[in-house]
Amino acid sequence: MENKVLIVVNAGSSSLKIDVYAAQSELDAAISVSVENIGSSAAELLPGKAQGQVEATIIDAADHTQAIKACFDWLVAQRAFSIGAVAYRVVHGGARFNEATELDDEAVEYLRSITKLAPNHMPPVLACIDYFRTQLPDASHIACFDTAFFADAPTETKRFALPKRYAEKGVVRYGFHGLSYSYLLDSFTQHEGPSAAQGRVIMLHLGSGASITATRGGVPVDMSMGFTPMSGIMMGTRTGDIDPGALFYIMQQENLDAQAMSDIVMRQSGLLGVSGTTANMRELLEAQHHDEDAALAVELFCRSAKKTIGAYTALLGGVDSIIFTGGIGERSAEVRARILSGLEYLGVSINESRNAAAARLISDDGARVGVHVIPAREDYSIATQAYELLEKGA
Repeated sequence: MENKVLIVVNAGSSSLKIDVYAAQSELDAAISVSVENIGSSAAELLPGKAQGQVEATIIDAADHTQAIKACFDWLVAQRAFSIGAVAYRVVHGGARFNEATELDDEAVEYLRSITKLAPNHMPPVLACIDYFRTQLPDASHIACFDTAFFADAPTETKRFALPKRYAEKGVVRYGFHGLSYSYLLDSFTQHEGPSAAQGRVIMLHLGSGASITATRGGVPVDMSMGFTPMSGIMMGTRTGDIDPGALFYIMQQENLDAQAMSDIVMRQSGLLGVSGTTANMRELLEAQHHDEDAALAVELFCRSAKKTIGAYTALLGGVDSIIFTGGIGERSAEVRARILSGLEYLGVSINESRNAAAARLISDDGARVGVHVIPAREDYSIATQAYELLEKGA
């Protein structure tokens, strides 16, 4: 990898971000570019760290393949560099992958075979993998998995109350947003100290997709997302946990097949479904004072997160630190305050001015529970894991 760069690829269901790392000793992207609103007429290419103009540009990006090409062309036009490796955020590693893995044809085909476990997230990253493996056949291609963070979670955390034969077939709780949580613990260790990171920590990754994870000793004790990223707390367009009987009832009453029901649970529910207007939390907060459905959507979201924190404090025997991250977790002081309101009995005490400023520490001095806001850096975790794997193979 000497004198060669590492490209980090993070593909969402309608977004794509590429970061270029020039050296392992400098784990901060030298240059980056992203595309938002893939699949719509409003698709935008958004330069990050770049030379010259950094304004957004409307582009043709009907799918991720077009978005990848646009990003790669833009990167090549910015700077001449030799690419030694490409590392990808892969949402699901299935029952097979519990650590960063160099991709070959057989591994890619396995990932293709588990697409149904994360149908919104796996096709975009597979499109990226196919594109870059074709364009850069001599580079190393490395998959880093969101599910890997939860590999050491206890059996009682992973098992469903289903017959054992289903667990043996891989129907267990995998957990997601693991790359985000890995970064949070790394950052927490560096800034707040190893003892804080090894304590009883509850982390909330709140965005369009949202999840909560509890750790003790740096190991997951429980996580809100399970077999798929549809489960857990309420999200932007996903129900989160729901009584399966309600789904069976709707399917029978409306004569729906499994795919149609999955589409309702994954794309039509959550904040969007309850409000009837939008999955955007900022817009809902603005509308809540004159729109009862918007107000209810916000309340359900905050209540869902609060209940999960309460459940996890029971499993942990208390809580030492709470960390917010993700688009909503980082940007919405009101959502943070509403989630934490009523948790004073645990030792939570929020400083209003710190919370309004989204300071790294938003709790009062002397509070028993430290509450923090730490920006998400999944790219950092991906780059770190990729460099470690490359070093092993050197």
